[in-house]
Amino acid sequence: MPYSLEDDLCSKDGLRYTFDYLLSVVQAGTTITYGEIAEKLAENLHIDGKVFPVHVGHVVGTLMKRILDIDNAAPLINVIVVRQGTDQPSYGADEFLRDRFHLGGTGPIKGKEKRELVAEAAKAVYASKSWRQIYRRLFDQEPPEASPVPLIEGSEADGIPPSSSQSGQRFGGPAESEEHRKLKQYILHNPKEVGAPGKPDDARKELMLLSGDEVDVYVACGNTVHLIEVKSIRSSTPDLTRGIYQCIKYRAVFAAQRVGTTPDIRIIATLVVETDPPSHIRNLAKRHKVRIAVVSVNR
Repeated sequence: MPYSLEDDLCSKDGLRYTFDYLLSVVQAGTTITYGEIAEKLAENLHIDGKVFPVHVGHVVGTLMKRILDIDNAAPLINVIVVRQGTDQPSYGADEFLRDRFHLGGTGPIKGKEKRELVAEAAKAVYASKSWRQIYRRLFDQEPPEASPVPLIEGSEADGIPPSSSQSGQRFGGPAESEEHRKLKQYILHNPKEVGAPGKPDDARKELMLLSGDEVDVYVACGNTVHLIEVKSIRSSTPDLTRGIYQCIKYRAVFAAQRVGTTPDIRIIATLVVETDPPSHIRNLAKRHKVRIAVVSVNR
């Protein structure tokens, strides 16, 4: 039987590696291109020669079919694999979209209709809590710890070589204060305090963005996400100023990460403080459309 590159790529190892990459992508709330997966598979499977993005479409489709064999209601994780330049999944995803949304007809889905279907499917992918369980059932082993760090980890972080990092924490700063930890935990469990839904689709602490920045609390519900920066009672006025600019950056980076799958998503950036801030801080926040929420936990 002649050698087929797709046999290697769609082997159990190939599908497992692909799922590994996607777990990190889901955790980061972003997308990955067919070309990026092609490079990773060539390296992980020790393939001699070039793996092309077109091959990866077959791999991702095969993985999605195996996932649906296990759970026919599983979100369509293949829609977060996109083409460079369009930031949309290729036509291979269309059959899955047609089936999931009970569409008639055949052939490619185009334009606005496809963008809307992809956005709806992607929101379910990011909000799902079932990926680790599906991975166990599919490969009969524990999934790797899903972390965005491999997506952004390079050989130098802000001028500091990797060997200078401590405890493997490449993107960390000073140790977190107890006051900051308590306030962050409180907001996670009481999102209504900052205007977010009390029962969101997804809520978590420390969402790492592809810029290496870390959002203190992330809350998602429907077409709206809340990116929340926390400044405890220990924070000074310069800390609050920095917090507003952090919120601006989070909003811009998150929008860029989701431009392909959920371009119309509503992003609300909020700075949480424990004492009423000075008027110039409120004015700065208003000018840049950053919410301020005063929530006292440590007093």
